[in-house]
Amino acid sequence: MIIKQYVKSVLRSRYILISLVKRDLRSKYRKSILGVAWSVLSPLGLVLIIGTVYSILWGQEPQVLIPRLFAGLTPWIFISTSADAGSNCFISAEGYIKQTMTDVEIFPLRIVSVAFVNLLYSLVAFLAVYFIIAPEKYTFSMLMAVPGLLILYLFGVGLATLAGTINLYLRDFQPFQSLVLQALFYATPIIYPAEMLENKGYSILYEINPMYYMVEIVRRPLTGDGIPSLTVYITAILIAITVCGFGIYRIEKIGRKIVFKL
Repeated sequence: MIIKQYVKSVLRSRYILISLVKRDLRSKYRKSILGVAWSVLSPLGLVLIIGTVYSILWGQEPQVLIPRLFAGLTPWIFISTSADAGSNCFISAEGYIKQTMTDVEIFPLRIVSVAFVNLLYSLVAFLAVYFIIAPEKYTFSMLMAVPGLLILYLFGVGLATLAGTINLYLRDFQPFQSLVLQALFYATPIIYPAEMLENKGYSILYEINPMYYMVEIVRRPLTGDGIPSLTVYITAILIAITVCGFGIYRIEKIGRKIVFKL
């Protein structure tokens, strides 16, 4: 069975995977004065800039817009990083793949795991800022962000694996993917509320957008605005399982033959 084979490969090379993730995290902040703090300051600075501008343009209170933007932009950065960096996950690991018998399945996981750790850092910053801005929003419903994050991680693994395998055969895929992600970003209610599209009769733009469901299962619980509907959760789970399933199928079909595509 393909899934069983995939799990065996990951478990067999799990120590190499953990070592690579640790190394990537250390090298990212090496010789940096602020170090890990950049994982917090970068999204926070971006949110403050965008949130301040749009709160003025739309006449919304910054303390309402900025937390919603922060909670939505953080999972989006994880998704875009998983896709963009994932497209080169095998190419950048060419030395490991050609010179060792390391299981190739771990290289998309390497990219996604590093991005996920950075996501967690950003969420710590969000929770700290949000506690200062709106402490009354802190409820037990915020814990529902945890299963949302697990679903998001699964989606990221599938996205990175698919992007990596496709880019092996079509090296123009990465810039094309970036354009598609850019379009999806503006079609996903992150900067603006979903109600804005509904009021204009364009709700279809996010209803058929898979990224909306991935962002919503994390953002809504985090902002204390309640729990997403069962439909949203089921849709997000189906999307994550489908994308991850296709990714696993692709990488298991290629296997060690990947060395001839590098």
